[in-house]
Amino acid sequence: MSFRSALLASAAILTAGSAFAADLPARVAAPAPYIAAPMFTWTGFYVGLNAGAGFNNKGNGVNYLNYGVVPLPGAPGSFYGINGSNSDTSFTGGAQAGYNMQFGSFVAGVETDINYIDRNKGGNGIIPNTVAAGTYYTVNHGNSSNYFGTVRGRLGYAFDRALIYVTGGLAYGGNGGSGTVYSNVVTVAPFAVVPTAVSYTGGNSSSIGWTLGGGLEYAFSNAWSVKAEYLHVDLGSNSRTFLTPVGGGATTAVVLRNENKFDVVRAGLNYRF
Repeated sequence: MSFRSALLASAAILTAGSAFAADLPARVAAPAPYIAAPMFTWTGFYVGLNAGAGFNNKGNGVNYLNYGVVPLPGAPGSFYGINGSNSDTSFTGGAQAGYNMQFGSFVAGVETDINYIDRNKGGNGIIPNTVAAGTYYTVNHGNSSNYFGTVRGRLGYAFDRALIYVTGGLAYGGNGGSGTVYSNVVTVAPFAVVPTAVSYTGGNSSSIGWTLGGGLEYAFSNAWSVKAEYLHVDLGSNSRTFLTPVGGGATTAVVLRNENKFDVVRAGLNYRF
Protein backbone atom coordinates (compact mmCIF):
# COMPACT_ATOMS: atom_id res chain seq x y z
CA MET A 1 0.00 0.00 0.00
CA SER A 2 1.29 3.37 -0.94
CA PHE A 3 1.70 6.19 1.55
CA ARG A 4 -1.17 8.05 -0.04
CA SER A 5 -3.51 5.06 0.36
CA ALA A 6 -2.53 4.64 4.06
CA LEU A 7 -3.20 8.30 4.79
CA LEU A 8 -6.64 8.15 3.17
CA ALA A 9 -7.54 5.01 5.16
CA SER A 10 -6.54 6.65 8.46
CA ALA A 11 -8.65 9.73 7.71
CA ALA A 12 -11.65 7.52 6.95
CA ILE A 13 -11.31 5.66 10.26
CA LEU A 14 -11.05 8.92 12.26
CA THR A 15 -14.12 10.35 10.56
CA ALA A 16 -16.18 7.23 11.29
CA GLY A 17 -15.08 7.26 14.97
CA SER A 18 -16.10 10.89 15.41
CA ALA A 19 -19.52 10.22 13.94
CA PHE A 20 -20.03 7.19 16.26
CA ALA A 21 -19.03 9.23 19.33
CA ALA A 22 -21.51 11.94 18.40
CA ASP A 23 -24.29 9.32 18.38
CA LEU A 24 -23.53 8.20 22.00
CA PRO A 25 -25.79 9.70 24.84
CA ALA A 26 -24.26 12.51 26.92
CA ARG A 27 -22.74 11.47 30.30
CA VAL A 28 -25.09 12.35 33.23
CA ALA A 29 -23.65 13.20 36.69
CA ALA A 30 -24.59 10.74 39.45
CA PRO A 31 -27.28 12.09 41.86
CA ALA A 32 -26.14 13.28 45.28
CA PRO A 33 -26.69 10.73 48.05
CA TYR A 34 -29.94 11.22 50.10
CA ILE A 35 -29.33 12.30 53.67
CA ALA A 36 -32.41 12.15 55.92
CA ALA A 37 -33.06 15.03 58.29
CA PRO A 38 -32.29 14.13 61.93
CA MET A 39 -35.36 12.88 63.82
CA PHE A 40 -36.62 15.32 66.50
CA THR A 41 -36.16 14.20 70.10
CA TRP A 42 -36.87 15.73 73.51
CA THR A 43 -33.81 14.08 75.04
CA GLY A 44 -31.20 16.49 76.40
CA PHE A 45 -30.46 19.36 78.77
CA TYR A 46 -32.27 22.69 78.67
CA VAL A 47 -32.33 26.08 80.42
CA GLY A 48 -34.93 28.81 80.26
CA LEU A 49 -36.91 31.69 81.74
CA ASN A 50 -40.51 31.96 82.96
CA ALA A 51 -43.00 34.64 83.99
CA GLY A 52 -46.59 34.62 85.15
CA ALA A 53 -48.89 35.24 88.09
CA GLY A 54 -49.34 33.78 91.55
CA PHE A 55 -52.80 33.49 93.11
CA ASN A 56 -53.50 33.09 96.82
CA ASN A 57 -56.97 32.35 98.17
CA LYS A 58 -56.10 30.79 101.51
CA GLY A 59 -57.17 32.32 104.79
CA ASN A 60 -55.15 33.59 107.67
CA GLY A 61 -56.32 34.18 111.18
CA VAL A 62 -55.62 34.41 114.87
CA ASN A 63 -55.95 31.86 117.60
CA TYR A 64 -55.81 32.70 121.27
CA LEU A 65 -54.91 30.70 124.36
CA ASN A 66 -55.76 31.69 127.94
CA TYR A 67 -53.27 31.69 130.79
CA GLY A 68 -54.07 32.76 134.38
CA VAL A 69 -57.44 33.36 135.97
CA VAL A 70 -59.26 35.55 133.43
CA PRO A 71 -60.99 33.65 130.61
CA LEU A 72 -61.80 35.16 127.27
CA PRO A 73 -65.00 34.29 125.38
CA GLY A 74 -64.98 30.94 123.66
CA ALA A 75 -62.89 27.86 124.23
CA PRO A 76 -59.13 28.26 124.73
CA GLY A 77 -57.25 27.84 121.47
CA SER A 78 -60.24 28.63 119.25
CA PHE A 79 -60.40 30.95 116.28
CA TYR A 80 -61.69 34.35 117.28
CA GLY A 81 -62.80 37.49 115.48
CA ILE A 82 -59.96 38.06 113.03
CA ASN A 83 -60.49 39.07 109.43
CA GLY A 84 -57.85 38.32 106.81
CA SER A 85 -57.30 39.49 103.26
CA ASN A 86 -57.75 36.05 101.79
CA SER A 87 -57.06 36.76 98.11
CA ASP A 88 -53.90 38.07 96.53
CA THR A 89 -52.57 38.17 92.96
CA SER A 90 -48.89 38.82 92.37
CA PHE A 91 -46.24 38.75 89.67
CA THR A 92 -43.79 35.87 89.57
CA GLY A 93 -40.80 35.24 87.34
CA GLY A 94 -37.61 33.21 87.36
CA ALA A 95 -35.37 30.68 85.66
CA GLN A 96 -35.43 26.92 85.22
CA ALA A 97 -33.10 24.13 84.12
CA GLY A 98 -33.69 20.45 83.49
CA TYR A 99 -33.03 17.25 81.59
CA ASN A 100 -35.37 15.07 79.51
CA MET A 101 -35.07 11.48 78.32
CA GLN A 102 -37.43 10.24 75.58
CA PHE A 103 -38.56 6.59 75.35
CA GLY A 104 -40.68 6.21 72.24
CA SER A 105 -43.50 8.71 72.75
CA PHE A 106 -42.98 8.98 76.52
CA VAL A 107 -40.73 11.66 78.01
CA ALA A 108 -39.39 11.59 81.58
CA GLY A 109 -37.23 14.25 83.16
CA VAL A 110 -36.32 16.42 86.12
CA GLU A 111 -36.54 20.20 86.46
CA THR A 112 -35.56 22.78 89.05
CA ASP A 113 -36.46 26.45 89.19
CA ILE A 114 -35.99 29.52 91.38
CA ASN A 115 -38.49 32.37 91.21
CA TYR A 116 -39.33 35.80 92.56
CA ILE A 117 -42.86 36.29 93.84
CA ASP A 118 -44.46 39.28 95.55
CA ARG A 119 -47.16 37.92 97.86
CA ASN A 120 -48.67 40.04 100.63
CA LYS A 121 -51.68 39.51 102.82
CA GLY A 122 -52.83 40.68 106.22
CA GLY A 123 -55.65 40.87 108.70
CA ASN A 124 -56.97 42.58 111.77
CA GLY A 125 -59.44 41.85 114.52
CA ILE A 126 -60.66 42.60 118.03
CA ILE A 127 -60.17 40.69 121.28
CA PRO A 128 -62.23 41.96 124.24
CA ASN A 129 -60.72 42.62 127.66
CA THR A 130 -63.11 41.07 130.17
CA VAL A 131 -61.41 42.71 133.16
CA ALA A 132 -60.88 46.39 132.37
CA ALA A 133 -64.07 48.17 131.31
CA GLY A 134 -63.66 50.41 128.29
CA THR A 135 -60.60 48.53 127.10
CA TYR A 136 -60.23 46.14 124.17
CA TYR A 137 -57.38 44.74 122.13
CA THR A 138 -56.85 44.95 118.39
CA VAL A 139 -54.50 42.77 116.41
CA ASN A 140 -52.93 43.81 113.09
CA HIS A 141 -50.78 41.33 111.22
CA GLY A 142 -49.38 40.63 107.77
CA ASN A 143 -47.53 37.93 105.90
CA SER A 144 -45.40 38.12 102.76
CA SER A 145 -43.33 35.91 100.45
CA ASN A 146 -40.58 37.08 98.13
CA TYR A 147 -39.29 33.88 96.53
CA PHE A 148 -40.03 30.21 95.96
CA GLY A 149 -38.35 27.32 94.18
CA THR A 150 -39.10 23.75 93.19
CA VAL A 151 -37.31 20.49 92.39
CA ARG A 152 -39.70 18.35 90.35
CA GLY A 153 -40.04 15.26 88.23
CA ARG A 154 -41.80 15.49 84.86
CA LEU A 155 -43.60 12.74 82.96
CA GLY A 156 -45.19 13.42 79.60
CA TYR A 157 -46.41 12.12 76.26
CA ALA A 158 -44.96 13.58 73.04
CA PHE A 159 -46.85 14.22 69.83
CA ASP A 160 -43.69 14.87 67.79
CA ARG A 161 -42.85 18.49 68.76
CA ALA A 162 -45.73 18.89 71.22
CA LEU A 163 -45.37 17.57 74.77
CA ILE A 164 -48.10 17.33 77.39
CA TYR A 165 -46.89 16.52 80.91
CA VAL A 166 -47.60 16.30 84.63
CA THR A 167 -45.06 17.43 87.20
CA GLY A 168 -44.60 17.36 90.96
CA GLY A 169 -42.05 17.31 93.77
CA LEU A 170 -40.41 19.45 96.43
CA ALA A 171 -41.17 23.15 96.96
CA TYR A 172 -39.48 25.70 99.20
CA GLY A 173 -39.85 29.41 99.85
CA GLY A 174 -39.23 32.36 102.13
CA ASN A 175 -41.89 33.93 104.35
CA GLY A 176 -41.82 37.13 106.30
CA GLY A 177 -44.38 38.49 108.68
CA SER A 178 -45.10 40.85 111.52
CA GLY A 179 -47.92 41.82 113.81
CA THR A 180 -48.80 44.11 116.68
CA VAL A 181 -51.31 43.86 119.52
CA TYR A 182 -52.72 47.21 120.69
CA SER A 183 -54.47 47.94 123.96
CA ASN A 184 -57.21 50.47 123.21
CA VAL A 185 -58.57 52.59 126.04
CA VAL A 186 -61.91 54.24 125.34
CA THR A 187 -62.57 57.60 127.06
CA VAL A 188 -66.10 58.96 127.25
CA ALA A 189 -65.66 62.69 127.78
CA PRO A 190 -64.29 63.61 125.36
CA PHE A 191 -64.84 60.42 123.39
CA ALA A 192 -61.53 59.00 122.13
CA VAL A 193 -59.75 55.73 121.55
CA VAL A 194 -56.15 55.71 122.71
CA PRO A 195 -54.19 52.75 121.29
CA THR A 196 -50.98 51.57 122.91
CA ALA A 197 -48.78 48.85 121.46
CA VAL A 198 -48.35 46.16 124.08
CA SER A 199 -46.78 43.38 122.05
CA TYR A 200 -44.99 42.97 118.73
CA THR A 201 -43.51 40.10 116.79
CA GLY A 202 -41.93 39.76 113.37
CA GLY A 203 -39.23 38.10 111.33
CA ASN A 204 -38.47 35.95 108.33
CA SER A 205 -38.53 32.19 107.95
CA SER A 206 -38.14 29.51 105.30
CA SER A 207 -40.65 26.78 104.55
CA ILE A 208 -40.49 23.45 102.75
CA GLY A 209 -43.50 21.77 101.17
CA TRP A 210 -44.70 20.22 97.93
CA THR A 211 -45.95 21.19 94.49
CA LEU A 212 -48.07 19.50 91.82
CA GLY A 213 -49.17 20.61 88.36
CA GLY A 214 -48.91 20.12 84.63
CA GLY A 215 -48.32 21.85 81.35
CA LEU A 216 -47.92 21.87 77.59
CA GLU A 217 -44.62 22.49 75.75
CA TYR A 218 -44.05 22.99 72.03
CA ALA A 219 -40.68 22.96 70.22
CA PHE A 220 -40.84 25.47 67.36
CA SER A 221 -37.26 24.60 66.34
CA ASN A 222 -34.71 21.94 67.23
CA ALA A 223 -33.26 24.20 69.94
CA TRP A 224 -36.13 26.40 71.20
CA SER A 225 -39.44 25.57 72.85
CA VAL A 226 -42.23 27.45 74.64
CA LYS A 227 -44.44 26.17 77.44
CA ALA A 228 -47.54 27.02 79.48
CA GLU A 229 -47.63 25.61 83.01
CA TYR A 230 -49.77 25.45 86.14
CA LEU A 231 -48.42 24.66 89.64
CA HIS A 232 -50.08 24.42 93.03
CA VAL A 233 -47.54 25.21 95.75
CA ASP A 234 -48.14 24.24 99.38
CA LEU A 235 -45.57 25.53 101.88
CA GLY A 236 -47.70 24.72 104.92
CA SER A 237 -48.48 27.33 107.55
CA ASN A 238 -46.48 29.39 109.98
CA SER A 239 -47.43 31.17 113.19
CA ARG A 240 -46.18 33.93 115.47
CA THR A 241 -47.13 34.26 119.12
CA PHE A 242 -47.82 37.32 121.32
CA LEU A 243 -48.04 37.23 125.10
CA THR A 244 -50.48 39.99 126.07
CA PRO A 245 -51.53 40.92 129.65
CA VAL A 246 -55.30 41.26 130.06
CA GLY A 247 -55.42 42.32 133.70
CA GLY A 248 -56.07 40.48 136.94
CA GLY A 249 -52.80 38.57 136.67
CA ALA A 250 -53.87 36.82 133.46
CA THR A 251 -52.00 36.66 130.18
CA THR A 252 -53.39 35.82 126.75
CA ALA A 253 -51.22 34.19 124.13
CA VAL A 254 -52.32 35.50 120.73
CA VAL A 255 -51.17 33.25 117.88
CA LEU A 256 -51.12 34.67 114.35
CA ARG A 257 -51.58 31.90 111.79
CA ASN A 258 -50.80 32.24 108.07
CA GLU A 259 -51.45 29.72 105.31
CA ASN A 260 -48.62 29.67 102.74
CA LYS A 261 -50.42 28.07 99.81
CA PHE A 262 -50.78 29.54 96.34
CA ASP A 263 -51.29 28.71 92.66
CA VAL A 264 -49.03 29.72 89.78
CA VAL A 265 -49.92 30.12 86.10
CA ARG A 266 -46.94 30.98 83.91
CA ALA A 267 -45.37 30.83 80.47
CA GLY A 268 -41.77 29.82 79.76
CA LEU A 269 -39.10 29.78 77.05
CA ASN A 270 -36.47 27.00 76.95
CA TYR A 271 -33.23 26.58 75.02
CA ARG A 272 -32.34 22.92 74.55
CA PHE A 273 -28.79 21.70 74.03
